[in-house]
Amino acid sequence: MSEATENNNVYDFIAYRMMRQAEDMSKAGRQDYADALLDALQSYLEGDVEVRFIEGETYIVPKEDIPEAKEKKNV
Repeated sequence: MSEATENNNVYDFIAYRMMRQAEDMSKAGRQDYADALLDALQSYLEGDVEVRFIEGETYIVPKEDIPEAKEKKNV
């Protein structure tokens, strides 16, 4: 069990889920997908993108494409 779930507490669900997805892709022989997820995870952790899970799929949205982020930036 990973450190983040050791006490039944997930500190950042998005980061945890993306890491697990990357591990699963790597085990399935899809290192290209695993690498893309890890790159997206890094961008998420740096605050450059927002991650959304829609119907089980992971979507990466650049902050400049989010209307709420545009409004905050213009204020």
